[in-house]
Amino acid sequence: MNDSLLDGFERPLLTLCNDEQLRRAEAGEGAAELWARIDALGYTDALVPEPHGGAGLALSDLFPLAVAAGRAGLPLPFAETAVARAVLADAGVDAGRGCIAIAPAQTDAAGGITCRDVPGAAVATSVLVSHNGHWLLMPREGARCEPGVYRPQLSASLHWAGTDAGVARIAAPGADAETICNALHAAGMAGAMARIQALCVAYAVDRRQFGRAIGQFQAVQQELSVLAEQVVAAALAARLGCAASNGYLPDPLLAATAKMRCAGAAARVAAIAHAVHGAIGMTEEHVLGLFTRRLHEWRAAPGAENRCAARLGSALLADAAPSLFDFVRTRLVAGRPSMAVEAI
Repeated sequence: MNDSLLDGFERPLLTLCNDEQLRRAEAGEGAAELWARIDALGYTDALVPEPHGGAGLALSDLFPLAVAAGRAGLPLPFAETAVARAVLADAGVDAGRGCIAIAPAQTDAAGGITCRDVPGAAVATSVLVSHNGHWLLMPREGARCEPGVYRPQLSASLHWAGTDAGVARIAAPGADAETICNALHAAGMAGAMARIQALCVAYAVDRRQFGRAIGQFQAVQQELSVLAEQVVAAALAARLGCAASNGYLPDPLLAATAKMRCAGAAARVAAIAHAVHGAIGMTEEHVLGLFTRRLHEWRAAPGAENRCAARLGSALLADAAPSLFDFVRTRLVAGRPSMAVEAI
């Protein structure tokens, strides 16, 4: 089933996310049109329960689609929308057809809430926010918007004067947007790194220096080998992050593990890719920069490496397992029942 899902989703992505379309989207052009065509494919309702008109799939089924979106460079929050629609449908809320970003919220002294550096928030219709044991569906329109650091036309930090601006409020004691972002961003990073690997291999074969392809030089081969190791490790970690057994919501510890490992791999992959490409990889004409910027944005998004490490460390210290090995063996296992972990 995963193969048929992936094939039906990835084939149109090759047309919808060509290099020119990606550059236009990064410049703030055509995002609404691109989203309408992506949404028309039907995969954004993959996790919505069948009684509400969706396919009722699990997060593990969405994983290959999230990876494919990252590999294609889809600049919009596709996977976040799929999870958000499932959350809202379960609560009986009509999410509409717009794209939905997901983010944890910070509260200021005046009661306002802020979501910082949210990937895709500048073009999303709304943001599903976890706040004090609730899900809040906050409309982007009316929020104070600051351009994102890495993709100023597509991502943003959003601020609302209060929770009253929300169009829906759902009581959910376990609401944890950071965990969802950890799992989905890890999957997107795994896909983007696979695309970067393909770009590097193609360039190393085509680019010639001193009469032969640079891919024939041992130093370049070594760098490409390290890059390949990181890409494979990230793919395995990302799959673990989406392998929880409780439907469409990821396990907090598995998601933190996935994000931390993928973020570490992303730093090395981006550095090696730009070293292999040289100066051309930094130009606007080359697509490499679009993917490495995405990696750095996902790394810095809520649920950064230090927070993931702190979450895992706190769980380890609180666990009764006699050793680190036993903790990994019993708590970081795909398919085990999810256990609530207090947000940091």
